[in-house]
Amino acid sequence: MISPASTLIGTYNYRLVFLSIVIAILAAYAALDLSGRVTAAQGRARVGWLCGGAFAMGIGIWSMHYMGMAAFQLTVPVRYDWPTVLLSMAAAILASAVALFVVSRKILTTKATIIGSVLMGGGIATMHYVGMDAMRLDAMCVYSYKVVALSVLLGIVISLVAIRLTFAGREQASTWSWHKSGSALLMGLAIPVVHYVGMAAVQFIPRPVWGDDLAHAISVSNLGITSIALVTILILATVFVTASLDRHFSLQVLQVKLIEERAKSSAAEAGSKAKGEFLANMSHEIRTPLNGIIGMTDLALDTDLTPEQRDYLETVKLSADSLLNVINDILDFSKIEAGKVELEETDFDLRECVESALKTLALRAHEKGLELLCEVTHEVPQTVKGDGGRVRQVLVNLIGNALKFTAKGEVGLKVQVDAIEGQLCTLHFVVSDTGVGIPPEKLDLIFNSFSQADASTTREYGGTGLGLTISRRLVEMMGGRIWVESKPGAGSHFHFTARLGTMANHAVVTASPQATLQGVRVLIVDDNFTNRRILHGLVERWGMKPTSVCDGEQALIELSVAAKAGAAYDLVLTDMHMPKMDGFGLVERIKQTPENATATIMMLTSGGRTGDSARCTELGIAAYLIKPVRQAELREAILSVLQAKQQPGPKPMITRSSFRQERSAATSLRILLADDNRVNQNLATRLLEKRGHRVVVTNNGKEALAALAGGSFDLVFMDVQMPEMDGLEATITIREQERLRGGHQPIIAMTALAMKGDKERCIAAGTDGYLAKPISPAQLDEALDSYIHRRRDDVRLMTSSNHSSVASVNAVELLQRIDGDLAMLVDLVVILRREYPEQLRDARESIARGDAKGLERVGHALKGAFANLSATSASGFAAELESMGKSGNLALAGPKLMALENEIHQVIAALDELSSERSSDPALCI
Repeated sequence: MISPASTLIGTYNYRLVFLSIVIAILAAYAALDLSGRVTAAQGRARVGWLCGGAFAMGIGIWSMHYMGMAAFQLTVPVRYDWPTVLLSMAAAILASAVALFVVSRKILTTKATIIGSVLMGGGIATMHYVGMDAMRLDAMCVYSYKVVALSVLLGIVISLVAIRLTFAGREQASTWSWHKSGSALLMGLAIPVVHYVGMAAVQFIPRPVWGDDLAHAISVSNLGITSIALVTILILATVFVTASLDRHFSLQVLQVKLIEERAKSSAAEAGSKAKGEFLANMSHEIRTPLNGIIGMTDLALDTDLTPEQRDYLETVKLSADSLLNVINDILDFSKIEAGKVELEETDFDLRECVESALKTLALRAHEKGLELLCEVTHEVPQTVKGDGGRVRQVLVNLIGNALKFTAKGEVGLKVQVDAIEGQLCTLHFVVSDTGVGIPPEKLDLIFNSFSQADASTTREYGGTGLGLTISRRLVEMMGGRIWVESKPGAGSHFHFTARLGTMANHAVVTASPQATLQGVRVLIVDDNFTNRRILHGLVERWGMKPTSVCDGEQALIELSVAAKAGAAYDLVLTDMHMPKMDGFGLVERIKQTPENATATIMMLTSGGRTGDSARCTELGIAAYLIKPVRQAELREAILSVLQAKQQPGPKPMITRSSFRQERSAATSLRILLADDNRVNQNLATRLLEKRGHRVVVTNNGKEALAALAGGSFDLVFMDVQMPEMDGLEATITIREQERLRGGHQPIIAMTALAMKGDKERCIAAGTDGYLAKPISPAQLDEALDSYIHRRRDDVRLMTSSNHSSVASVNAVELLQRIDGDLAMLVDLVVILRREYPEQLRDARESIARGDAKGLERVGHALKGAFANLSATSASGFAAELESMGKSGNLALAGPKLMALENEIHQVIAALDELSSERSSDPALCI
């Protein structure tokens, strides 16, 4: 143990200590500044900043160390071995290089932090103890190894903190900030700790210095110490200035690049906009004549034609449809590739969506002699939230492909639920066919752009090869996936899932069985197993009791057995096309057996032929429907034939046409058509008039406004592009007028643009719907049905909210009011029948003109009239119309008037019934 008396006593010059700490803080600040420049630089510039930064930072740390050594003043003169001094300086520079390299990495991992801390801390300790070894004095150094180890450990820990702080602050763009200054101060105070702990580890024992030790020794004066400090500060200042200038110029370069990028982006956007406008215009120019070609061809095909003429026109129709499909595929693919397709979030009837997709493809299936089947399992929600149009598009693509690649057999669609989570459900769609199949190595290829399973199929089957690509992208946007299972020659099963919203209480569809259908025994005859299974499950859910057989012979046996058992069938649902014995042959055999002839017969067929209708009438078939039949249509037809069976006299056969005629008669609309193209006017008018609607034609928006000012219309079809005033401007004008006078005119936009944003612009302008040209009859029917259903819902809502369970006429009150005078009652009914139609017409015209005073006057008159007849609900409706007229707010006047009209029919029926009941009462007979 060394005696304190035998050691040299040293003292610290606190000015130099303070100077060493200042230099340490400046070196730390330089490290923070340099780290950002090294990180931002690339290539040779990065190497340059790394080397220069390591030199400057190393000199700063070494200078701090040297100032600290010079601050420790002994009683003997001290000189320094300059080669050893240079070696300690090199250790400081290498330690700095390691630190800058570590903090300039993209990601600072724990492993890199630990390795960098050990190397940097060890380097600083090495610098210190090599520097101590450079001292030449009449004494020798004796170290406390515990304190030495402590100094090394402190060096590593401080280096770790310094590396983390430097990495965290390297992205700061400013030369000065509070965060950077605080970090530099903390590091600058911490680094000298290593030096001064190291100084505390040594004791100086007097001993003469050897001559060889002084070979390279130099003495440093106060001037030398000052010079070292000034040079160090100058080097660090140069670092600050250089880093600041580099940061400034880098920001300028970045700003120039951003300006250039913005200019390029603007140019690209302008080019994209010009390209989009060109595509939109080209789409319009192509679709407008296609609209005329396809529409007029459809109309011509509905007329009497020779076989040769029909063949020509069907070829024209097929070619036009093919061209339209190519255009649609290319436009859709372009929009999806550009990321410009957005999905809607609206409530839609899933079964209606599926059935409308099948209707579109039914003719193609019939032409190829294929069965087109559909099964929607009972747990699938009726109404879902999502983009019904895109779901339908994917279905049409997949089913269309299945029909294309299937020569015989069937194509089927099945929809089921995979999962229901809260208000989200995952639906699983499967499109199956009995077609050519796909080789295993091609299963993934078919979902790529412009690809088909075999290059030769492009010529054999046609198509762009985009359909499945578009479908895959759309399915992924709906949160699902698409895949295929297939074997060559064994058909294919295309699966896709979609996540759709459900109602808060997602009740599954369980069609409430009507009393007419409860317990009805029905025999299903179809050679196709899938079709039998679907029909069996469907009618069973309606409360009927089905039995299924696969051919006519089994059907006859089943009918005979049931008749003998006293449980004859009420209804026979038979397919038309079956082997051995077709549907007509089966019906003929049934009619020849009296005990079987009591059953009502309905025939389903994949496609009608000339003379089928006459043959059905001759055989007494009650209904003749073309598959695929919508569930609602089939149910309505069954109800109709069973109810008609109870009525005497001849019954007309039910067909799809008779359904349409009945609906047309019940839902005839007055429609305003605004379109400047004569072909489109002619086509739309013909299509609408064929459906029983009345059409008024105008050529532009101004004429449409004038027509609306002069009369009322149930619906407006408004073309978007028209001279003088286009459709959107006209729609905006109509909506502004409605804000002042109330009411709402339903408007459906029509356009041949069909590009991104067209639908959004139409809806933003105030239209209620949107149709892309060329308009197909199916699209038109969907638009009309949607409006009619919405109008019925408005009336039902109005009636249910106001009618409650109150009877249309309070009979007791009315008879007391007229003192039981039946003659007066009859006279009142006659007056009501004569006057109410005119009053309702005046009310409609007042609403159309926005004439609030006129509506108030009519409402007041009707209110009093119905109050006198004790018709509480009708009087209430009329009072509400009067109130709307007084307030000038006619927004809900249209639906309210329809509710009143509905109620008036109930009132007249009640009055008629009351008159007949009272006149037949024996107490009133003389």
